[in-house]
Amino acid sequence: MSRPSPFEDGGRLSVSPRVRVLLTLARRYRIAQLRHAKGRCFSSSLALALEARRRGIEVELLRWRVKDTDDYSDHWAVRLDEHRALDLSSVQFDPLGRPLQMLDAYPSSFIDRRQYPASLFLDEYRRVAQHRRSRLPLAFLTLVSHRMWRHDVVLELRRGAVISASLNTVRYLGRLAVLRLEGLRRRMDRRARQLRGEPKSQNETVL
Repeated sequence: MSRPSPFEDGGRLSVSPRVRVLLTLARRYRIAQLRHAKGRCFSSSLALALEARRRGIEVELLRWRVKDTDDYSDHWAVRLDEHRALDLSSVQFDPLGRPLQMLDAYPSSFIDRRQYPASLFLDEYRRVAQHRRSRLPLAFLTLVSHRMWRHDVVLELRRGAVISASLNTVRYLGRLAVLRLEGLRRRMDRRARQLRGEPKSQNETVL
């Protein structure tokens, strides 16, 4: 029996030039092993989006909040079309690690799906990627949080969803607090390494 393709979704797959390019990039950036996937969903999605832009294709990113787990608080993927996502770290919930995922098949713990133009983050990510370390800098993640909040609140206020905009603002402030605590922790870690005479770490932080 032939091994199932990681892109198989049980239906007929469109092979438009745009889809063909995105599937090729998904093969490149797919994370096949669970131990490498944790904390990589956002950075791998941005890497794909940046390569797509270089080929004249702008994409949108999808973000879920994730409940009932201590491993991560959100999850990111690239929107392929109305029904499908290219999920480069799907091995976290799909044992086969298939990049092509149907949106209505995501786990019930993935909630509050939102959509963002990758262009909100790509110019800054391109500069970060030029000096890529294993983790993304906190300053970049703070900028991402601000632009997510602004994007969401503008849409919610246009719909007259004042309560949703307020709740989004509360979550944004909580996220900023977490990032600031993370920055404090890393400064303390750096100071402790200096006191122990250890070499400077080349890492920043991961989302």
